[in-house]
Amino acid sequence: MELLLVLLLFLALPVLPARGGSPAPAQAPAPTPRRAAVRLELARVDANLTGHDLIRRAVQRSLGRPGVVAGARPGTGAGAGGGAVRAAADKGEAPVVAGGGEYLVKLGIGTPQHVFSAAIDTATNLVWMQCQPCVSCYRQLDPFFNPRLSSSFAVVPCTSDTCGELDEHRCRSEDDDACQYTYKYSGNGETKGTLAIEKLAIGSDVFHGVVFGCSDSSAGGPPAQASGLAGLGRGPLSLVTQLSVRRFMYCLPPPTSATPGKLVLGPGVDAVRNVSDKVTVTMSSSTRYPSYYYLNLDGLAVGDQTPRRAAARVRSAAASATTTPTDTPGGGGSANAYGMIVDVASTISFLEASLYDELAEDLEQEIRLPRATASRRLGLDLCFILPEGVGMDRVYVPTVSLSFDGRWLELERDRLFVEDGRMMCLMVGKTNGVSILGNFQQQNMHVLYNLRRGKITFAKANCESMS
Repeated sequence: MELLLVLLLFLALPVLPARGGSPAPAQAPAPTPRRAAVRLELARVDANLTGHDLIRRAVQRSLGRPGVVAGARPGTGAGAGGGAVRAAADKGEAPVVAGGGEYLVKLGIGTPQHVFSAAIDTATNLVWMQCQPCVSCYRQLDPFFNPRLSSSFAVVPCTSDTCGELDEHRCRSEDDDACQYTYKYSGNGETKGTLAIEKLAIGSDVFHGVVFGCSDSSAGGPPAQASGLAGLGRGPLSLVTQLSVRRFMYCLPPPTSATPGKLVLGPGVDAVRNVSDKVTVTMSSSTRYPSYYYLNLDGLAVGDQTPRRAAARVRSAAASATTTPTDTPGGGGSANAYGMIVDVASTISFLEASLYDELAEDLEQEIRLPRATASRRLGLDLCFILPEGVGMDRVYVPTVSLSFDGRWLELERDRLFVEDGRMMCLMVGKTNGVSILGNFQQQNMHVLYNLRRGKITFAKANCESMS
């Protein structure tokens, strides 16, 4: 009996990496489930810069966001790059560029714990960071994680189902079955490394058996303030899926605010329960891209335009579109609508070209200010010249309302325009790809993702005062 107990204890021991040698392969166990809400601060990238410089950099990062990734399998949400979305849909490629990010969260990994910053991204899945030895990596401010110094690090076998969730994967060699991955981004951007499992600290909570990518080669990745990405998409390798999170929420202050944002994962997310000024939208499904948070955009109104006019505009644009963001022009199963991705990693929003042109035309008619040439400083197309000595807050700007299956999300002046000297510019871009709801339009709102019910709630809030 004593011998049997000793044997059982031995079999229960975790697989640990050999010090100074290659970590032993291990099947990815289910991470420790969370039992209470995890609350985290979200730091803004480039928070040390002045308002205009911060926004300029954020806009430039966003302008490369819509696109397609070469070779991404449908549903992986692996990343994206530039190109025509119709061609991408035919090949089953993902329509959003991963690899950027505007909000950072502090995480801890390994034993002993290595603290690092990761950019959160709702349009991608994998949690990954740059690791030693890094053959070719982008510059980062945090020290690189050294997996050989962690007693809880173990690689995932290339023959495992977990490794199979990645589009591009292979065995390291004939004698080493560690799962090697490649994520390709726009242009020549990509990250490569080893898929592994680790102990991950999120706030004061520690989760065991979390799958993450340990990259030893990266190009075109997040800003230097981030050591990698924390994917919050709907795919099997995302952080929220691995932790069995049913609901999560964030609240983003205005981009120039010194107050950090908030991210809440797990139960107890009830900040929107007693808010009257809110809209709850059912997420659409896409068989090609199930990892994205899609909403069915079926109306766009400027000012007091009627819902009928708003719907007719979208129908007309969808009928004349030359691109198909998902399975249909709308991605939500309707040829009279567009799919719109909710994307926290993009600062500005994007509208399909024909829809953007109609929005711009209506705004010109309503605002009645001289139109400026495109802002070279910010890289935005639709700008108006402000009267001498008059700020943006003193001119009339109509509300722009987005209809998602008949549920209206209203965007006022501060969620539409940014002031740049004597100009005010629309924080929306034109794309031949998928439409995107960026974080500028999500500022000062509780954005609640109810994954169990397949719904997203937008509730107006003062995110600078959120505890």
